[in-house]
Amino acid sequence: MTRSDMGVRPIRFGTGPGRVSDRAALLEAGRTIEKLGYATFAMADHFMLPFAPLLALQAVADATSTVRLTQTVLNQDFRHPAVLAKELATLDVLSGGRLEVGIGAGWMRAEYAEAGLRFDDAPTRIDRLEEVVVILKGLFADGPFTFSRRHFGITDLEGTPTPTQRPRPPIMIGGGGRRLLSVAGRQADIVQIMPRISGGSPSPESRPFAAETYEEKVGWVRAAAGDRFDELELGAQLLNVTITDDPAGGFDAFFERFTRQLRSREGAVPSKEELRASPMVAVGPLDEVCAKLRDTRDRFGISYFSAPLGATPESLAPVVERLSGR
Repeated sequence: MTRSDMGVRPIRFGTGPGRVSDRAALLEAGRTIEKLGYATFAMADHFMLPFAPLLALQAVADATSTVRLTQTVLNQDFRHPAVLAKELATLDVLSGGRLEVGIGAGWMRAEYAEAGLRFDDAPTRIDRLEEVVVILKGLFADGPFTFSRRHFGITDLEGTPTPTQRPRPPIMIGGGGRRLLSVAGRQADIVQIMPRISGGSPSPESRPFAAETYEEKVGWVRAAAGDRFDELELGAQLLNVTITDDPAGGFDAFFERFTRQLRSREGAVPSKEELRASPMVAVGPLDEVCAKLRDTRDRFGISYFSAPLGATPESLAPVVERLSGR
């Protein structure tokens, strides 16, 4: 189903388990997220987190039946693409065709240093990411696959097992800069539009959370995607959703918390006006919150919303119930 087929895509939501550290809590999170109507259950990919994402997702697959399984996002430098393709195809088969692949260029410089991995400059990492995605597509397809470019060489390798989803599981690429979003426009099925990240924190942008910034980034994706733009699903992570009968108080509490976190990382903070008007901030009664997210979908084409960092699945549940599939 494309955007042109139906005018706009239906809204869907994704979230993850937070920092759960034992099997029982992980599986309970999966069952809860499915029961609440989220479309996707997501695991992050960082060394400091308790679980490896793909193994954890297989455990969640066994405990659930409908929620789709994704990653926010796999670091392309942690696994050779031939190995990654096999692990992903296996997860798609064992989950009954519920995999969505989320992959990015890698951004946390300190994590690379701690693991003894070389942290290349952004153009090199982004170029390598595009090669990785081409290899994944090739190994998900039928027949032997051969590939030779700057970073990787594959010779007559047959991708096994064959993924359940055909022609392949959907691939999501997340990014905030023009170069990375252009790769996403050319190669991804789902594009996650983010603030720019550089070495571990958001890069300075004049108005990183403003409506016009999201509009510009959608334009970059459109330019790179060309004729296939209408086939893409656009997503973004919500900054804050607060259902309250006191919008002013709810926004002020969010603003204080959010800007305090930003100051601790980078110093500069957005204005109240920028955040209040941001398409990724919705504070107020349920009807108003839902109306703003529908407006975001209608204006920017962003229909796949990831829950805000730190939000519980339950806190967004009324919005998920009201808007999912609409």
